[in-house]
Amino acid sequence: MERAVFGWPRWTTDVAWSGGSWLAGYPLSNLSVLPLARVARSTSASLANTQIIGTLSAARSVRAFALARHNFSLAARLRLRMYGDVARAVLLLDTGWFDCWPSVFLPADLEWEEDNWWDGKATLADISGYAPTRPIWLGQAVYARAFLLEIDDTTNALGYVEAGLCEVAQGWQVSVNPGPDFAEGFRFRTESVEALGGSKAFDRRDKPRVARGTIEHLPRDEALGRGFEMLRQADLDEPFLWFPQPDETQHWVRTAYVARLVDPGLIGHASFSRSRFPFAVEEVL
Repeated sequence: MERAVFGWPRWTTDVAWSGGSWLAGYPLSNLSVLPLARVARSTSASLANTQIIGTLSAARSVRAFALARHNFSLAARLRLRMYGDVARAVLLLDTGWFDCWPSVFLPADLEWEEDNWWDGKATLADISGYAPTRPIWLGQAVYARAFLLEIDDTTNALGYVEAGLCEVAQGWQVSVNPGPDFAEGFRFRTESVEALGGSKAFDRRDKPRVARGTIEHLPRDEALGRGFEMLRQADLDEPFLWFPQPDETQHWVRTAYVARLVDPGLIGHASFSRSRFPFAVEEVL
């Protein structure tokens, strides 16, 4: 099982955006800032109009991307190319085309008669209610100055593509996974009013996903050099990609999202040169 990834440090706000064709009211620059509802939206769904070019102010170590709150159809494909220069002449990485929506079901999870038995892909009903995040985990650090992200979603029924944030991060993949106390779920925000007779009226609200746990016996140098610095720099207001299991593709739509830190308590002493690192994150809505 792959180890958890905190998408920090992040370079998202350091990116200059260009390429494609995007509505003046929904420009590419929206990919760097919150709220997620302030999206970048293309003028059409044609391949030429949905390209995204990012240029960093300096060469950066990049391992993770994520497109948050996107509207990509189930047929959408992506391709990422990374370059060592601003002119995009020195190609460092080409992922080739890959599906935006990976398989989320095993054959045993579905009846043979179901349309998605063969590929295990999600249906529209399966993803309804999500503001999905599509992570792209490179697995290795690429020291890049620019990148080109292509979105092939020409059959999108809306006639355009959009996304609320494009995370670009070095990422910290912990050397030790969270312990057995790791838990994930939701912070429910729905409110209710109970009548005298016992019936209830509800005000249903969007609920953020949450995760919390403790990384036991994390090397002290890592706990302070990476964890302590992430807590100091990100504080409680900076967003980042939370990616708990990069190899668990069938659950990405459920577990990978843009998050903020929640006060987890103090870093503790576990053993000689080892620390106890608590953490807690909450989804950015």
